[in-house]
Parts: sequence; C-alpha cells; structure tokens
Amino acid sequence: IVFLVVSIIYVTIGLAYAELAPSYPYAGGVHVYALKGFNDLAGFIAGWALLMSYTLCITLFALAAAGYLLYLAPGLELLGSLTGLPTLGVLSALLIIGLIIVNYVGIRYSVGALVALVVVGLVIQGAVLLLGYSLSFDIELFVKQLGEVGSPVSMREVGYIPGLPLNEQNLLYALTLAMASFIGIESIAQAAEETRRPARWIPRAAKLSVLAVLVSVMGFSILALGVMGWEELAANIENPIASLVSKFPFVGGVLTPVVAAAGFVLCYASSNTGVIGVSRLVASMGRFRLLPSWFYRIHPIFRTPTRAIVIFGVIGLLIAFPGDIPLVAELYNYGALISYQVLMLSLIKLRNMEKEIFRPWRMPGAIKIAGRMEIPVLGLVGLIGTVSLFVLTLLLHPTGRILGTVWMLLGVILYVFYRRRIKLPPNGAIMKDRVAAISYIYDIGLLVRPIDDERTVVGSVLRALDRRFRITLMSIIEPRKLAIDPATAVGSIELERLSSETLRDLEKIAQMLRRKGYQVEARVYVGDLEKVVEAQLEEDRLDFIAMIRRFTGKARVERAGENGLLKIISKYPGRVMVLRRVS
Repeated sequence: IVFLVVSIIYVTIGLAYAELAPSYPYAGGVHVYALKGFNDLAGFIAGWALLMSYTLCITLFALAAAGYLLYLAPGLELLGSLTGLPTLGVLSALLIIGLIIVNYVGIRYSVGALVALVVVGLVIQGAVLLLGYSLSFDIELFVKQLGEVGSPVSMREVGYIPGLPLNEQNLLYALTLAMASFIGIESIAQAAEETRRPARWIPRAAKLSVLAVLVSVMGFSILALGVMGWEELAANIENPIASLVSKFPFVGGVLTPVVAAAGFVLCYASSNTGVIGVSRLVASMGRFRLLPSWFYRIHPIFRTPTRAIVIFGVIGLLIAFPGDIPLVAELYNYGALISYQVLMLSLIKLRNMEKEIFRPWRMPGAIKIAGRMEIPVLGLVGLIGTVSLFVLTLLLHPTGRILGTVWMLLGVILYVFYRRRIKLPPNGAIMKDRVAAISYIYDIGLLVRPIDDERTVVGSVLRALDRRFRITLMSIIEPRKLAIDPATAVGSIELERLSSETLRDLEKIAQMLRRKGYQVEARVYVGDLEKVVEAQLEEDRLDFIAMIRRFTGKARVERAGENGLLKIISKYPGRVMVLRRVS
C-alpha cells in the first residue's frame, strides 16, 4: 500500500520530466526549469537539493552493493572487527573510494557494456518475479500481512508525535522512506543535452522508465509479502532480494548467489551514476553562475572534473561509514523532495509563462482558473503529494531534518557569498534568458488547391511538419481566373457556393489532421492569390506560408502557373515554405 501511494507521486514526477526535459534540453534538469520559471535563487535551491540527492545516491547504492557483497563473502565481516566500525559502512566506503579513483582517471564504460548490464539486470529481475509467483507465492499469507497496518515496534530513529497510534506513525514513516526506491528518474533529464532528437526520445524514455520501475517495485513488494514474513524481510534489509530468492523451492539454492552477484553489480553501477550525476550537475550550475567554476576544474591530464568528484565523493563516503541505510534514505528524500516540489511549481509556472513554446509531449489533463491560468492536474497531484511527504519527513525524521537543513543553509550561504563576490544579486533573474526552449509554436498557412487530394495534403503535412506548427488550411478563389464577375448577383452567388464547398472540403482535411494531434483551422479567401498571401504575411498573424509542390529534376519547384508565389519568396525570405508532395 505504501509503495502504491508513493508510486502515484512518482508517476507525476516522471511525466513532469517527460514534458519539461525535451522542451528545455539542458543538462541541469530541474535547476534549469526553476531558473527559467522563477529566478537564479530558485535555480540554486533546486540544484543544491538535487546535488544532495546525487551525493546520497552514491552512498545508498554503495551500501546496497556492500550488503550483497557481504552475502556472497561473509568473511568480509572481519573488516568490522579490525576497524571497530560497522562492516557494512567500511565496505561501502571502500567501494566508493574505488569509484572516486575510476572517475578521477576517466575510465569510461562503453555504451554497449552499459546496455548489456541493464538487459542482464532486467532478465534476472523478470526471472525472479516469474519463478517467485509460480513457485512460492502464498495468497493467504499475502492477504494476512496486508491487513497489518504498520509495524508495532518503536524505532529509535523515528521522531514520534505524542498521542498518535504507533502503528499508523510507522506507516507514515514508511511512506517517507519509500521515495528512495524511485531514485534516478531525474537522470533522464540530466542527459537531455547529450541526447540526439530529445523531442522524440526523452518522453519515451521517461514514460518507459516509469512503467518499468512501477512493475518492478510493485511486483517485488507484492511477491515479498506472499513469500516471507515481513519481520524476516525487515531483518534482511542489507540483501532483501537474495533473502527472498532463498525461500524459493527447488531453485532457491542455485539462484540466490546469482541474484546476489547481479544485485551487487547493478547497485555498484548505480552508485557510479551518482558520481557522474554530481559532476554533470556541478558543471551545469557553474555554467549558469550558481556555483564557483572552481568546483568544476578540469584536470589537465585526465580531462575529468576531479574536484567535484573528490569533494562530493568524500562526502558520500563519510555518510556511508555508519552503515545506516534508513538514515541515508531519509537524507536522500529530504533533498529529492525539495527538488520535486520545485519541479512541480516550475511545470505549472512555465505552462503559463511560456504558452507559445513547442512541447513535444504535454502532461494530459488540465484545469483553467479564471479562463487564463492553466493547471496540469497531474502536476497539482504531484505538488500536493511531494509537499505532504516533505512535511512528514520534517515531522518524523529528526536527524534528517537537522542534517538536511544544515546542508541547505550551508549551500545558500555559499551561494550568497559567491554571487556577491562576482557582483550579481542572489535573488535576481540574470540567467533565465540563457535558457531557451527547443522551439516555439509557429503559425503556418498551408495553401490548398481544389485539385489537391485529401490524403495527399495530410500525407505531405505528416511528412514535413510536426506538432510545433499550428496550421491554417487556406484556399484562395481567384474570380478573374474563373471568369466570374463578383459585382453581379449571379457572380456573387457563384462565389458563395464555391466558398462553401471549398470550406467543407478543407474541414474534412482539418478533421483528419486534428485526429493526428495537430491544431488546425480552415479558411477560404476570395481575391488575387499574390495579394491575399502578401496581406497574410504583412498582417503578421502567420509566421510562414507553405505550398505543396512536386519536386522534379534537380529539386526544381513545379511552377504550375504560380509565379506570383515565387516573387513572394524573394520578397519575404524565410517566410515561404515548400512542402514535398506525398502521393
């Protein structure tokens, strides 16, 4: 139930990134959206909170990797005895040191290796789910455990509120921890600047990631409750999936070490994404003058941002030493929830501030306030959800509340000092003009002749124009070419009949394009073609005029008696487009 509630919030976060990342394809992600929608200070707060999350991503996944490594090699427990520190913390710190060294010298993994790693991980997860549900799932055990509302055990790390039932407070505490299971969705936005055709691929990647994570999280949480007691699962927090698989009959003994090894490799690779995310984010914040460029100094030999890697890697290492997974998860959530709240506010603000930009994908569902302000419904749900979880985090996590607040205050002090040193106002909006949308909505008038077939027009539009173009289908009736005298009653009736028939044909085409997601209207004009087109361009209602022509020979435009339009091309350079005819 906890995962189901939090997954709804996660869906809104993923879809918010699916809308904003391709519209503003910058490496900084949420801090760029906040900077554009509000001001430099909001951009810094979002970026600094996300920086905290990435740093803790290094720690959290290093602890998870260390847990699986201990499961595979119990002899490593000697590390704890030799150092007097928790074994899990010492081992995870050593793993982080390895990542710092690897990233410092600039060893890169090939794309093929990363893809192979992901595929192997998904195959193993799928196998575990399939075998678990077919061999071990007990529906009665699942229903019985589902009826238990929160743990009855008092936990030292929880700041309980006097007077409220212990079970229910533990359930609320679980809600705040569950967000750490959805770590990493912002990585898609971080990669936007390096993605070819972000308008096409980022919405797909975000939505597929949301789906994959939901299936995984819900699939494993349901399976776990139907295979083993929750108390035993909680006792194996350091290697939960391996412990789950060990309960499978027939295959458990063979599959457990394989799953533990895969868990180690995947978690260690995920810890490395935290290091990469830190360096990318620090670079972006330095680029917009939110952090000193000192942090992102490139090593002259290794060509890597060694200072950012070492500083934030060491911070992650120090947090790992206590070996306290719940503490790291609550600290991660503190930073992540701040950035998610800013994300939702930025989504709403940018929807209304920049209505004319091209959004390759829009979050579905919106309500309008006072006929003007547009509020995406899922964005509002995400904002309410993240604010609620953040309030619960402040109430129930005393340690996280203190350390998280200290992190944010230290960051703001650093930011104010730096901005004053470079003589920029801390809360100014100096950098927002540096953030440009990928494109804007353009109004285009498409000339359609009576001889143009409906399917030809629709096919030509689909081939040449995407949904950043708002289309006006235009047909121009020229009385002089039809030997009609509009001054006579007969001529006037004939023109009215032709206009009505032409508009009806245009509406058919418009309906076909609307079903494809385009914004389309149809208009019929009476007059000289050249004068009508010039009047439309001079009126400045349309950004472009387009005509459909067959390209023949050496890409010459078939003139078909429209030399007037060719004159307009030279008179309005860049305002007239020619679309290739699709048969």
